[in-house]
Amino acid sequence: MPLISRARNGYDSPSEDFWREQTGMGLMGDLTTMGLEDIFQWLAVGKKTGVLELKGFLHTKRVFFHDGKVTSVWSSDPREYLGQYLLAYNRINEEQLREALASQEDENQLLGRILVNRQLITETEIRRIVQLKVEESIYDTFLWDIGSFEFHDGQTPPQKTMLLSLDVTGIVLEGARRVDEWKLIRSVIKGGDAVLVAVSEAIAEMLPLAPEDADLLGRLDGHKTIDQVVIEMRAPEFKVHKLVFDLHEKGMVRIIRPGGKLGDRSSLQLQRARQLVEKQKLQEAQEELRLILHDQPKLQEATRMLEVVEHLLEEVTLDESLIPELAVSIEELMQAQLGPNEAFLATRVNSVWSIKDIISISPFPHDECMAIFAKLLKRGILKAQKPHAGGAQPGLRR
Repeated sequence: MPLISRARNGYDSPSEDFWREQTGMGLMGDLTTMGLEDIFQWLAVGKKTGVLELKGFLHTKRVFFHDGKVTSVWSSDPREYLGQYLLAYNRINEEQLREALASQEDENQLLGRILVNRQLITETEIRRIVQLKVEESIYDTFLWDIGSFEFHDGQTPPQKTMLLSLDVTGIVLEGARRVDEWKLIRSVIKGGDAVLVAVSEAIAEMLPLAPEDADLLGRLDGHKTIDQVVIEMRAPEFKVHKLVFDLHEKGMVRIIRPGGKLGDRSSLQLQRARQLVEKQKLQEAQEELRLILHDQPKLQEATRMLEVVEHLLEEVTLDESLIPELAVSIEELMQAQLGPNEAFLATRVNSVWSIKDIISISPFPHDECMAIFAKLLKRGILKAQKPHAGGAQPGLRR
């Protein structure tokens, strides 16, 4: 299995090869006709063992059950990989994560075990964060507007997976509570494109601040969107929105733009585009995405997906072993009007890490990262050279 796939899945995730080898089909349908609360309760009451596959408009998740209890979760969303949670909770830094991921092929062990062996984290801490990761991943699906589900009866995760035993009742109650709270949040903060600014006078009256509040307030500068802050903090979307909402209720932040220009229709169009990409109908996907962006040019999900599709259409191959370097000054980089994801990757370029290294620690899909690097090289923002080579080498080959 490729290093990136196993490394990004982390301590508790089954591989794609494992999934493809499994057979058996059970309950299936649309989340708009049968909600997650009913599905989870059906699985719990029936003490089912198997896998519940959930497909949203951008990501797929698989929830493993044993005797009606949740044992583990796999997600295609890189933001939900174990390494990202460890970074979010400051248990390791990016260099430690990169080194651990790079050593996986030689050690043939999962990420959590490598970190425990290096005494960077304890078994207890790993288990606590894995449980948090599993719970947050499931709670996120309760907020999906659209999606489908399939239950594959009798299937179990691979032996190396860290198994939990989580009661469904608590998960369903918390998921339902978050749905209600999300509606309240959305009545004030309309979308991830919202922009807020910290109110220094109100903050002074609330000192001392909780560490999370202080960190968040330092990022709300009147320019960044909440989506950008989510990327920077590597935190779950709901968590950041809830923190912002609470700060707003206390008068500690002021809304510059409430956001919400993305709309519900775009979700359906993005789902169609994603399905076209999965079927390798790239030209149709490109046309669909361009139509979306014509109506909503600031829709980040569509922009990112279009970059990936165009990268695939051009058949551009990028050598992941190349070492990227900035080809512009820091001042020019700041004025380059990069998107949030582009800025994240560009700011990890240090003339030491390879493209593969940077992708391994990023919270974005592999293909999207490759498309972004190809774009930055084309624009002349980055240049790249081979490891240990004396001169710069072209980063793209056709």
